[in-house]
Amino acid sequence: MPAPDAPTLDTPHHLATQEPVLADVARVAKVSTATVSRYLNEPQRVSEKTRAKVRAAIDQLDWVPNAAARSLVSRRSYTIGAIVPTLEHEKFHQQLQAFQNRLGAQGLAVFVACSSYDPAEGYRQARGMLARGVDALALLGDDYPDALFEQLEAKGTPYVVTFGKRAGSRHPCAGFDHGQAYAMITRRLLALGHQRFGIIFQSVADNGRIHARLQAVHATLAEQGLALRPQHQAIRTESLNEGRVAFARASLKHIMSQQPPPTAIICGNDMLAFGALLEAQALGIAVPGQLSICGFDDIEIAAHSHPALTTVRVPDRQIGEMAAQYLIERLAGRACDGPPMLEVQLIERGSTGIAPTPTLS
Repeated sequence: MPAPDAPTLDTPHHLATQEPVLADVARVAKVSTATVSRYLNEPQRVSEKTRAKVRAAIDQLDWVPNAAARSLVSRRSYTIGAIVPTLEHEKFHQQLQAFQNRLGAQGLAVFVACSSYDPAEGYRQARGMLARGVDALALLGDDYPDALFEQLEAKGTPYVVTFGKRAGSRHPCAGFDHGQAYAMITRRLLALGHQRFGIIFQSVADNGRIHARLQAVHATLAEQGLALRPQHQAIRTESLNEGRVAFARASLKHIMSQQPPPTAIICGNDMLAFGALLEAQALGIAVPGQLSICGFDDIEIAAHSHPALTTVRVPDRQIGEMAAQYLIERLAGRACDGPPMLEVQLIERGSTGIAPTPTLS
């Protein structure tokens, strides 16, 4: 009877003491070394039955391919770059997780960098990734210098924009129309009878997505002959995620002190909406009896506030998966159209309601 740690009959004896190599995987899988190499570099050219045999051999040997050697043979790094504005935003985490999971299933690694909402820094990070040989790039938003996209096209490097893009942009994008989303919010509040609106928004600087949201509110109100009063608008100047709740609380307190006060507040995201909701409660303003508040993102806690927050649900995981699949197709040399734009969903909860009846003076 063999010793408990003896290699199996299919495992080369020298592997008991040495690191396995590609040839060992081929022997255990009973395929050629060329097939193992093809499985690593062009898995779509290998039958599912053979892929299963090679995967089983890799698992049995606990083999890790030599990335440097693999890159020399294929002239690819098997890495994808992803640049996001920040890792402090709750929603970007889900998108990145889905993006990484989909690419990881294809043997691709993901490098992540943050631009801090600064196009110049994003450009620097992207150039650094390209210099290190990433095979493709995913860019959250398209607020980058034109020189970056010109460089990507000149090098033939596949790329995809995620989350959203500027109006008229020709870049492939896995995302949604931010303007349409905020037009939807505004129309719903109009349908509930609201005519005096306020806004609490994050910075629009170097952020085409937020600019599109804000412009949609203005345009949708204008369709009904309405406009936002200057004293009912609070737009943050810093592109930061910390301090959002405090900013929203201070903003709502100021807005509601202006006469006549608005009956509906549209916020740029859920955290700003939570700040507005907290301050309304502190001021004794009934939500939604006196004031309706709407957020955006539908983060997990939105359904558990009191009242629960009306917001817009964004398909973050689907965005990440679609962006990854698009790059996989491009890297495989297959011609494909850009991902279709996705729909968002208005989730109506307790923080919005019918506009209050005007009191007679």
